[in-house]
Amino acid sequence: MIEAPAKVVSVEPGYALVAAERRAACGDCGSRQSCGVSTVGQWLGTKVHTVRLPDPLGVEPGDSVVVGLSEDRLLGAAVVAYLVPLAAMIALAIVGSELSDSQAAPVMFGLVGLLGGLWCSSKRSTRTSASYQPRILRRQPGVDCAIDTNARDKRSAA
Repeated sequence: MIEAPAKVVSVEPGYALVAAERRAACGDCGSRQSCGVSTVGQWLGTKVHTVRLPDPLGVEPGDSVVVGLSEDRLLGAAVVAYLVPLAAMIALAIVGSELSDSQAAPVMFGLVGLLGGLWCSSKRSTRTSASYQPRILRRQPGVDCAIDTNARDKRSAA
């Protein structure tokens, strides 16, 4: 389970609006001082994302919680988003090269395969988007979540 701290912004019956900071994956790496990816991540800053999630715990605004997403679900979403269009593009490019001696045929068939794979990925992700949604796992009592929920509002107002 991939877990992240979040802060409850507001609640409504059965749901909670939680805010979580998007952090770079390499933020805790030992070589972050000499890493270009870490430097770019620091330059771009952090972003606060707000998500409406089912509330199984009965949380209150201001509570610090832990939200999580199954690693298997994340891997499945990555396969659908990246591997399906790539495989369709390669497969149809091969078909195009076998059907014609022209150099344009594999390119055109590959483009059709890529677009078809992207369309299939899009349809699958909209059908199963609820299964890719994070969940509120538990409260973090005594932990003050450092997320400034007003920062997002200030940026969008500017």
